[in-house]
Amino acid sequence: MFHKNITYILLTVFLLTACSEDFLDQDTQGIIAPDNLFVDEAGFNAGLNGLYATVRIERAGLPNDNNPTGTTNNLVAEMMMNGTDIMYGNRPAAFDFLNDWGDISLGASASNGFETLFDWLYEAINAANTIINRGENFAGDNIEPAALNRILAEARTIRAWCYRHLTFLFGDVPLVLEESTGETVRLDFERNSVAEIRAQMRADLEFAVQNLPTEFRSDGTMIRAVAQHYLTELLIIQGEYTTAIATALDAINNSGRSLVTSRYGVNASEPGTPYTDMFLEGNTNPSEGNTEVLWVFPSEFGPVGGEGNNIMRRWFTSNYDSTSDNAPGLTVTVDRGGRGLNRVSATNFMLNLYDPTATSAMDLMNVADDRGGMFAWRHFFTLIEIDPPAAGNVGDTLYLRFDPSQPDPRNDRFRVFTRKWDSDTNVNTEDDPQSDASTRSYKDFIYLRLADTYLLLAEAYFLNGNPDRAAQTINVLRNRANAAPITPGDVTLDFILDERARELFSEEHRRYTLLRTGTWVNRTQLHNDNASPNINEFRDVLYPIPQSFIDANIDNPIQNNPGY
Repeated sequence: MFHKNITYILLTVFLLTACSEDFLDQDTQGIIAPDNLFVDEAGFNAGLNGLYATVRIERAGLPNDNNPTGTTNNLVAEMMMNGTDIMYGNRPAAFDFLNDWGDISLGASASNGFETLFDWLYEAINAANTIINRGENFAGDNIEPAALNRILAEARTIRAWCYRHLTFLFGDVPLVLEESTGETVRLDFERNSVAEIRAQMRADLEFAVQNLPTEFRSDGTMIRAVAQHYLTELLIIQGEYTTAIATALDAINNSGRSLVTSRYGVNASEPGTPYTDMFLEGNTNPSEGNTEVLWVFPSEFGPVGGEGNNIMRRWFTSNYDSTSDNAPGLTVTVDRGGRGLNRVSATNFMLNLYDPTATSAMDLMNVADDRGGMFAWRHFFTLIEIDPPAAGNVGDTLYLRFDPSQPDPRNDRFRVFTRKWDSDTNVNTEDDPQSDASTRSYKDFIYLRLADTYLLLAEAYFLNGNPDRAAQTINVLRNRANAAPITPGDVTLDFILDERARELFSEEHRRYTLLRTGTWVNRTQLHNDNASPNINEFRDVLYPIPQSFIDANIDNPIQNNPGY
């Protein structure tokens, strides 16, 4: 794993706080570090570490002026995952609109969230452009050409990653390819078309496929298969299914990565499954035996200059220690996954994907599909001595709530939840690394894995008129999970989307998946009880361009997205 102290020190170089007047142009006057930094391979790698740290904010809280590495309050990724067919806001706060949608006022919190999201992605783009521009113009002879191309490939993949977010979230946005300095402040940006931006993304990813290594240089960095994965998705969007198939197959067959099909690592001798082993603390990284992971987001408590953390557990784990909303007030422990607030939950539809006949948490616990079973989802707690007496007797079983005969519940603090984000690295102070009541988690976690590439391959096969190969590809994952195999006649776009949910709940950017397949409105209306009556198809498929950017771009007036 790359050294995180320097990672966060470098945030002072790259994460220049944006003001409302020029947040696409980051003012770097007076900062001489880049000129001194990008002089050799070590300097460029250090710059990449800072860029990776910026990227990892996605799974932390929205950054602000006081905490550029992410606050604990509002999960960035929620705006990419929630408000879909499989996820809703159980106890929403700033992002109520992901349940409410429609013509309601988005409110100050949501508007600030859009601005911060937009700002953060352009900060990352500027950091990537700094590395790319300086690498392309590097005049020294102390970096081998292959190493320099690898550096450029990592930065260009992240630039494409940023524009993937921006195009799905906001549609047409400015395409910025040059490093911003104090001499390049602009007030005349244009909104480039999604097609133009995706052409640049494709060029960046194709370069990366040619120049990224197949082996990790350290945990937390990316390999060729990451670029191939995102290129496959882009090729599917562009209708080039044959090329998408070839790209995905190369990532699957020639990357040196493979699906986890056997027990490994920590707890390998304890009850569990190969699928769920990947998400255990100590099993996440390639260096820890994880053969499936393509990209890891590492975390660490308290390094000099900042910290890396995520709040995925806070968002997805039941608030079982509360006594509000009929929660039992259980004691927070590491074994129970740590402290959660149940901000978002799986819809009834999502949970029934593992067994359409299930009507309770007890039913779900016994499903054959390992991805929905007791090691993947939390269905019950066993009472222990330190639990409050009012909860019951020691040894009693308390089942979490799931009742598909009722609408998806709001403010249910004792809802069945995914265990992917369980963590025992929960830190309040540096001297207390096992503090299980902490808000943030410092667990390294999977960001992208090969199973997702398999599902893109299956989709490309299906769209290319080959349901036989699509079924074979999907069955590789279903066999690993002990789920019943399917036949070519079972394969439809809806089935593929269902299978992505079963495999990737809370990992994939579900909103993007549904938007690119043209199914977000229909599937969310069908399967999300809270959002379905409120969605405005005219407006809600794109978020609003932040008004602060529109107001600052005085030399070229631009229009917001329809309906805002």
